[in-house]
Amino acid sequence: MRRILNIFKRDLSGSLRDSLLLYMTVAPVILALVLRFFITGADAAALQFAVYKNVEGKVIEELRKYGTVEVFEDKEGVEKRIWGPDDVAGIIKVGNDYRIILEGNESGDTKELSQMIMKDILYPKDIGVNFVVKDLGRKNSLVAVVEAASLFIMLFTLCGAVIGFNIIEEKESQTLSALSVTPMRGYEYIIGKSLTGILLPLILGYILIWLLGIKNIDLGKLFVMTLCGTIIAVLVGFLVGSLSGNQIAGIANLKVLGIILSGSVVGALMLPESKQIFLYWIPTYWSFKGFYGIFIGNISWRQIIIYNAWVVGLSIFILSIIRRIPKLSYKGE
Repeated sequence: MRRILNIFKRDLSGSLRDSLLLYMTVAPVILALVLRFFITGADAAALQFAVYKNVEGKVIEELRKYGTVEVFEDKEGVEKRIWGPDDVAGIIKVGNDYRIILEGNESGDTKELSQMIMKDILYPKDIGVNFVVKDLGRKNSLVAVVEAASLFIMLFTLCGAVIGFNIIEEKESQTLSALSVTPMRGYEYIIGKSLTGILLPLILGYILIWLLGIKNIDLGKLFVMTLCGTIIAVLVGFLVGSLSGNQIAGIANLKVLGIILSGSVVGALMLPESKQIFLYWIPTYWSFKGFYGIFIGNISWRQIIIYNAWVVGLSIFILSIIRRIPKLSYKGE
C-alpha cells in the first residue's frame, strides 16, 4: 500500500508542477459553464408542435401561425418526436377532447403558451371541446443530458491523458527502467498510476452535473456508472503511455484516441440502432449510453449492470493486450 501511495503522490506532484493536472481539472469545468449558456438558448427556441393527423385542419392552420407544425400518422410518432432534443408540444384528439402532451422538461414558454394557444383556438368557437395536458415526466433538458454525458466521456479521456503523460515522463527519464529492479510488483505500479484517473472523475463528475443544472437523478446509479467508467481513464492512460516514446508522440496518439472515443458518442446519437453494432467494441459507447439513461431517468439497475459489464470487460481485454506491448517496459510483474 505504501508503494502504491508513493507512486500516486509522485504523479500528483509531477502533474501539479507541469500544470497538467490543473488544466485537466479546469478545462471540463470551464466547458460546462460555457455549455450552460447553450442549454439556456436551446430551451428558449421557437414554439414547435407535433400533431396527430386526426386533429382538424383548421386547428393545424391556426397552430402554424404560432410556430412550426409537424403532422404524424400515429400517436407513437407524436410521442417519439416529443422525446427529441428540442421543446415540442404534442397535440392529439381523443373523441371531442384535445390533449397536449409534454415531455416534462420544457421551458415555461412551451408549457404555458401551448395551453394558451389551444384555448384561443378552441374556446371562442364554443364547440364544446376540452383539452387535457399530459406530462411524460422527463425533468432534464435533452440538450443538457447529451452535454453532461459527453462531458463525462471527456473527463475520462483527460484524466487518462494525465496518466499517460506521467508514464511518458518516466520513460524519458529512465525512471520506468529503474523501477523494474525494485521489489515493486506490477499490480502496485498499475494501481498507483490509476488512482489519479479514478479519483478525479468521482470528484469532478458531481461538480459538472451541478454546473449544467442536471436534477432529479439517481446518485447511486451515477456513482456506480462513474466508478466503473474510470477504467476508461486507465485504459486511455496506459494506451498513450505504452505507445508513445515521447511527449510529441503522446499528443498524436491522444488525438487518435480522442477521435475514436468521441466518434462512439456521435454514433450513439446519430446512427440507427441497427448500425450501432459497429460501435460495440468501444467502451465509451456503453459508458455514454449509461450516463445518458441516468440523466434522462429511464434506465434500470439491470441496464446499468449490463453497460458496466461491457465497459469493464472491453477495457480489461484491451489492457491485457497492452501488457504484451514491449514499449511499456516496466517488468516488475
